[in-house]
Amino acid sequence: MKTKRTLEIAALLLALLLVRGIAMAASTESAAELLEKGIYAEETVGDLAAAIEIYTRVVENAEANRVHVARARFRLAMCHRKRGDDAQARGALGKLIREYPEQEELVAEAREQLAAFPPELALGPVPWQDGEFLQYRMSLPTGKVLGFIHTSAQSTVVDGVEAWQLELRRFVANNADAYGVSRILADRSTLRPIRSTLRHGILGSADAVFGPDGVDITGGPTATHVDSQGEIYDNDQAIHLMRMLPLELGYEIQIQLLAIWTGAPSEAGLKVKSLETCKVPAGDFECYAADLRIGPQKETYWFSTGPERYVVKLRTGGVVVELAEIGRTEPAARVAFDLHDFGFSGTLPAGWFFYQQGSSTKNRRTVARLLDPAAAAISSIEVDRCPHGECPALTETAERELAGAKRRFDGYEMRDGSWVERSIGGRPAISFVGDYQRNDKPWVQYRIYTFLDKVRVEFIFRTPEESFEGLRTAFDSIAENLEAK
Repeated sequence: MKTKRTLEIAALLLALLLVRGIAMAASTESAAELLEKGIYAEETVGDLAAAIEIYTRVVENAEANRVHVARARFRLAMCHRKRGDDAQARGALGKLIREYPEQEELVAEAREQLAAFPPELALGPVPWQDGEFLQYRMSLPTGKVLGFIHTSAQSTVVDGVEAWQLELRRFVANNADAYGVSRILADRSTLRPIRSTLRHGILGSADAVFGPDGVDITGGPTATHVDSQGEIYDNDQAIHLMRMLPLELGYEIQIQLLAIWTGAPSEAGLKVKSLETCKVPAGDFECYAADLRIGPQKETYWFSTGPERYVVKLRTGGVVVELAEIGRTEPAARVAFDLHDFGFSGTLPAGWFFYQQGSSTKNRRTVARLLDPAAAAISSIEVDRCPHGECPALTETAERELAGAKRRFDGYEMRDGSWVERSIGGRPAISFVGDYQRNDKPWVQYRIYTFLDKVRVEFIFRTPEESFEGLRTAFDSIAENLEAK
């Protein structure tokens, strides 16, 4: 006679055998059979959790046919979307598009589904005018000016898509290499990025193409693909993006930003905390003060409360960025500028920008920095008042500066036949071209000298050798368009 303990052990063994048998039966189910069960659970029973579990088993089955895995991944995405989890749905569709390109019909349907997703951010109307630019002054809390930031927005049409070309230019005065431009092409209605470029004197170049399955980056430290869970924006379009948010006291939002140079996406949390009055070089504004947190880093932004939603001020680390100028340009028009306190003005080629770095004590000297559209050159105009109103001979000035260039730059040699005595706007001028090495690469320096009303004007253009001939006409046009008021 069996004891109670023996019966309990037998029952337990039987239960374990039954469980193992069920598991073995499940493991032998084909991907096709599982797909049918998943579809039944999803569409007939309406049990999305069970359907997701079944589709996941197909997706994770390394031996399953690629056709079945692709179908399961698509079904999985649709289940996530039915449950309201758009981020998971976007991720599944993106992976399908990227990893199963041979499933052309399914991939096409996945792209259609992604295109139908509503934008994750509730954006308001565009607050800027077509062609608007904003110029900002960067400084330390002591007031020492470090450089400038320049943003602009210009409408365009690319491949039949109405878009904004958003630009962010920056220049740090105490480091000639710390200049650059980011250019983002974004859909005009949603501000979703289509592609973007970065050109920087220190970092180099990077390009990104934004698609439904993520972002493909070339250049930078390495080419890479970045998966996107939901909407992702180029970090350098953040100023324009934030201006379109429905800002009010207490407003909070999470935004996914991507610095294309590093290829690293970050979650940025923005929270509007107070109303304040801001006094900046461009004027006085009532502002929303908002904290932006990216990991441990905290920045504070001040947005004007008016319909323009200007970014009036920014504090990051020990640097203060303040709005200095508001303007507007036409795409093909030359850009006018003034050399403050020196009585001169001029124009730059279309797409160039100008920043007067500052004047020394008693306005005896000033430096204007110039940025070309591709950030291919380091360009400046230096102006000095002649001592006691008496200017040295033009030849003496040019020869002195040539000798200085030979001391300062590695392997500097004036190019044969480049010394030219010429005329600029009816005034005598001298120019020459020098070749030298910079960061172990051949560079060219182009200098032009003239005198205007007891003031010495020096144009200095530096660029990699391969860019010089393509830019020389622009350099000459800048010098030839300088005139006294």
